[in-house]
Amino acid sequence: MADLPHRTNSLLWQIRQSMQNLGEWFEYQFSRVNVNGPEVPRWPWLGPVAEGLFWLTIAALTLWTGWLLYRGIVTYLNRQRQSTNATQRSAPTTAALQQATHWWREAQRFAQQGDYAAACQALYMAGLARLNDTETVLYRASRTDGEYLDCMAANPSRPYELLIRTHERLTYGEALATEETYQRCRRAYQEIAQS
Repeated sequence: MADLPHRTNSLLWQIRQSMQNLGEWFEYQFSRVNVNGPEVPRWPWLGPVAEGLFWLTIAALTLWTGWLLYRGIVTYLNRQRQSTNATQRSAPTTAALQQATHWWREAQRFAQQGDYAAACQALYMAGLARLNDTETVLYRASRTDGEYLDCMAANPSRPYELLIRTHERLTYGEALATEETYQRCRRAYQEIAQS
């Protein structure tokens, strides 16, 4: 096939041709240089040691990656289980929401069973019920923990803040509920109930 004039006269073709010529010139110049490197001692044991270190590094990286995957899967499954349990436990009806005593009893029952996450969730709901009862902040199912804190910014309350922050860490963070966590929430709710 004959070269067409636009293939041999275009600016792009000329640039490519110049780059190729420059590369060939450098290759020719460096091929004429004869440089002998320094003498390197030959150690027969160096090859197997380097190969062993390479495979040891590969094994360590594989184990580390496996550990990260395992931790990620366990965390994901725990969150799924907690969100499923939380959904089953805490789908509040309007009537139940207005009864802080109902949630207080639920919190005690869950704590006796050793389910401190559910007990803290029940205390959180009791706190929301108290907010709703006093008409400080009316309950809305779509309201987030941050929105509750924003609504209370004009009149901050440490016990409410503790309940809301604990709920946030347990539900959306990686915190685990312990008996100590439950006791702190319980004392905070008792302060709320006494005020």
